[in-house]
Amino acid sequence: MIGLDPRLDALPANVLPGGSPAQRIVAFYREALPRLARHAPCVKPNIAFFECYGSDGYRAYEEVAAMAQQHGLLVLGDVKRGDIGSTAEAYAEGHFRCNDAVTLHPYLGLDSVQPFLAHCRSERGGKAVFVLVRTSNPGAKDFQDLQVGGEPLCDVVARAVTRWGQDLERSEGYSPVGAVVGATWPQELARLRQLLPHAWLLLPGVGAQGGKVQDLAAAFDRRGLGALVNQSRGVMQCFQPTATDWLDRIDQAARDFARDCNAVAKAP
Repeated sequence: MIGLDPRLDALPANVLPGGSPAQRIVAFYREALPRLARHAPCVKPNIAFFECYGSDGYRAYEEVAAMAQQHGLLVLGDVKRGDIGSTAEAYAEGHFRCNDAVTLHPYLGLDSVQPFLAHCRSERGGKAVFVLVRTSNPGAKDFQDLQVGGEPLCDVVARAVTRWGQDLERSEGYSPVGAVVGATWPQELARLRQLLPHAWLLLPGVGAQGGKVQDLAAAFDRRGLGALVNQSRGVMQCFQPTATDWLDRIDQAARDFARDCNAVAKAP
């Protein structure tokens, strides 16, 4: 999976110079997405990097998501929503309009997740969610390591994710209720994989945050399925803004990243 976190100071200088931030972002991905589609099944646009440009930025987010889907890519909206009642229903309706899956935080409990789970049923579109279980940041320990009933809170959340997905239709043995587990905590990966036997794992944190692809074998099953390894800056910012061959560099970085992920997924 390739993360889409557009930063103006990292965009190629020759992409629509003089255009507005939103226009330049869309122009950048219009050229880059076909290259990404050669090597990855999915992209993860982080909504914060679009929303910071206001309504134009949000329209750019929707446009980039639509372009990605046109190239056959699944779109996982990194929105980290979590609220209750009609508010959660409105978030689900809005974000599933342009995304195949979204990220959620579980702090408010099942009733904050339930409106999203309704969209995971095939008759409602067959969407998916990825619930924050063990995040990649150093501050994750502040709460996720707290002991609850003799086990860390992240394990309690992992068990909840398993319950939330147990009544939903599975594909290849996996439910549409996945979990975010940071690639920066490889020593915990095997334990969490056992607690999440039917959940796709989204593994952020490779590259700039210090996670390494070669440490993630425990996330995959014997078929090489079960995990989506995400990298953003290592692929989408692998060039200097003044470079003229930036598109070829993205292509090569995405190819190398896919090769590394496949090698680990297929490892015994």
